[in-house]
Amino acid sequence: MSPYLVSVVSTLGGAAFAFCLGRFLGRVRDTADGEVGGQALSLIGAVLLSSFILLTGFQVAGSWSALSSARGGTYDEARALTDTYWAAGGLATADRTAVRGLLRQYTVDVRTAEFPELAHGRTSAAAWLALDRVRAAVRGAVAMRPEQQTAKAAAQSALATVYEARSDRAAAVKAGIPRVVWLAMVVAGAFLIAFPAVLGVTATARHLVAVSFAGAAVAFAIVLAAQLNHPFQEPFGVSRAAFVFAETRFDEMDVPRA
Repeated sequence: MSPYLVSVVSTLGGAAFAFCLGRFLGRVRDTADGEVGGQALSLIGAVLLSSFILLTGFQVAGSWSALSSARGGTYDEARALTDTYWAAGGLATADRTAVRGLLRQYTVDVRTAEFPELAHGRTSAAAWLALDRVRAAVRGAVAMRPEQQTAKAAAQSALATVYEARSDRAAAVKAGIPRVVWLAMVVAGAFLIAFPAVLGVTATARHLVAVSFAGAAVAFAIVLAAQLNHPFQEPFGVSRAAFVFAETRFDEMDVPRA
């Protein structure tokens, strides 16, 4: 099922759940003057505010922060790859060709093979192997002249940053909010939605509309937090744009300078 459809169905389900509770458990009489009671309005307003603060404000903000960190990590890795590629330009011709070719292969492996794996919560063994080959090529590069030694040291330093960023990405794939927290969110959301009906708030049309909106907001917040909690899955997951950028920079650095 499409992630977008899941959000829509969950939101409508929350609204329907709240409507049924309000309709069948709420009282069917109004205040003496026929107007909506101020106590009922205050209660529904408190439920709406609690739903927003507890679910949307806390869980979504935390998941969005983790997603932003994962996205930033891919660009840190891409920048380190371009730094390594640039530094390799100072190596001997054979070593430069070998290192740059392996860097391109690693970047292609991440973009084409690893990102589908990340969506399933794992990294690519082939990409790890490709990066190890880059490190071996840099380590084995001949550095007879001072400028070659400087280039080799710079390439090794930038490559260490690549490994660090990649390890952070592997950790981000496995990280997430514990299941018990999701269970607590669902139970708390259901209680917040059911609270007006349990207290016997009058089931007028206006009350049902307000409570249904609260149900929709709570359900949408939970699903949104769940989707943001997986930083490499659709619809909000990290894209491959950073590695496409790296490949573009590789091409630019290959152009001979005048």
